Order: sequence, then structure tokens, then C-alpha cells
Amino acid sequence: MRKFIISLLVMFLGSCIYAQSADVVTNILNTDQVTYGQICYLSAVRQNLMEDTKSYDDAIAILSKEKQLPFAGIVSENQIISLKEIAYIYSKIWDNQISSRGLMYKLTKGSPRYAFKQLKADGIIMNNSDPFKGIDGFEALGILTSCMLEYGTSEECMTMDLEF
Repeated sequence: MRKFIISLLVMFLGSCIYAQSADVVTNILNTDQVTYGQICYLSAVRQNLMEDTKSYDDAIAILSKEKQLPFAGIVSENQIISLKEIAYIYSKIWDNQISSRGLMYKLTKGSPRYAFKQLKADGIIMNNSDPFKGIDGFEALGILTSCMLEYGTSEECMTMDLEF
């Protein structure tokens, strides 16, 4: 049953995240703790800032240049990323939509703290989640999918109406 659910999620994400390599998505799904490189890759490709053939390091460099990383320091592609930092990077994909929903998010120009709080308020991240913990790849892709469904346009994702 778990393989079936994972297969559905991979197909859904494949259609939503455009032409990303299935190997990269599979790699992320099988990760116990996602890294900066993986999350930056998903964000950069989703925003069409880079091609899906580029590396994790390229994604970090691009998001750094776009000022979409939680801090100005240098990060490694293999560095574990916290849930708060994931929320920040994902929030930059839909910055305008999220800004219209959260006053503190807007006033702080989307700080990591208020990006995390806004995703919690919108029901994307569970209320009891620890902002400083790392998460696995399955959860990271689930959060991205939830963001797409909550903040994205109808053209952004396909609908999955299942009939039984």
C-alpha cells in the first residue's frame, strides 16, 4: 500500500514540478533528512530559475543570488535544513499569495519565522511541528505539494479526481 501511495505522489509531483528528473524526486523521497541542495533544487526548478539538469550547488547559488535563502551565509548542498528554513524557501515561490494572507509575514518581508508561522496558520505544516527539526524527503515533497494546492493557480497543477 505504501508503494502505491508513493507512486501516486511521484506521478503527481512529476506533473506539478514540470520536467524534473524522476531520479531526483526518487532520491528526495528516499532521504531521511532533506538537505539545502534538495530543497533549493525543487524551488529553483519550480520557479523556472534553472533547468532540471543543473546540480544542487547551482540551485543554491541561484537562490542565493535571488536572495531567497534564509540567511546570507554559505551553505553546503549536503547540509541538513530545518523545517523553518524549508518554509522560508517554499514561501518565496508564492510570496505574493502568502503576503496577502499574513500581516506579520508581509511586515517582516517574509522572515523565516513568519513564513513558518504562516504555513502553520494555512494548515500546510502541522501545529505541533518543531521549526528546528529536519524532515524526511516524503514530508518535504508533501509540504511542497500542499503549497502548490493552496497557493498555486489552477494551471499550475493537475487535479486528481479519483473515481471508485
